[in-house]
Amino acid sequence: MDTAEISDPAAAAVFGNARQRRIVLALIPEERSLSELAAITGMPLNLLHHHMRKFLRLGLVAITRRQARPGAAIKFYRATASAFYVPAELAPAGSGEAMAGRLRTALDRSRARAVKGVTYLYGEAGPSMRLVRDPDYRTTAVELWRELRLRDDDAAELAEAFRGLLRRFEARSAPAGRAYFVHAALGLA
Repeated sequence: MDTAEISDPAAAAVFGNARQRRIVLALIPEERSLSELAAITGMPLNLLHHHMRKFLRLGLVAITRRQARPGAAIKFYRATASAFYVPAELAPAGSGEAMAGRLRTALDRSRARAVKGVTYLYGEAGPSMRLVRDPDYRTTAVELWRELRLRDDDAAELAEAFRGLLRRFEARSAPAGRAYFVHAALGLA
């Protein structure tokens, strides 16, 4: 198998949907039955069956074999390529915005649990506010913003450090783990 270039907008949309993309990519290394996919993805069989019909129609997956058994045969599926290239003009618009919205909601929810209220005051430095935190609530949520003045080589090093950190924790990802959104970004101001 080789890299397939996606030219159909409907097929490109599959790669903009995290759930659908995960299914297709799970079929690249080896063929799998729907039951095997359910175990890997944690998705119900009826949902996987629905997606599989769509992927077959779009040419993203193929049935590789059928295993006989009493009743209906077990179908095995495999991705039709070892990689899929989606041109920028077909890349799903807004997938980053959708994820950013989900992250913002998760951060706001966590902050609402961790903060009891706000104290507004006027001090030596003028008007200010302070968050009053709930000492009994522990959160792993964090949002950090910084404006850094970096040379290009330092920015490239920071970008690679972000990638390495995310790869390290992706390797620890477990199906039974809790889902966390992670967003790391670096761009010229």
